[in-house]
Amino acid sequence: MFNQIKDLAGGELYLITSLLIFMVFFVIVGVYLLKLDKKHIEVMSQLPIQDNQPNVHEED
Repeated sequence: MFNQIKDLAGGELYLITSLLIFMVFFVIVGVYLLKLDKKHIEVMSQLPIQDNQPNVHEED
């Protein structure tokens, strides 16, 4: 498998760029999630469970 990667003849630039884009994306998402407000996470996690608003599709 590694011999195929070595024999790309100029394609290693694409491999390195795609790896860097992949790593940068996940580092940015990780930092975003670590800095996200914990109260906001709690409110968003309870949204599907809470039934504070009346259901407009219900008929009496």
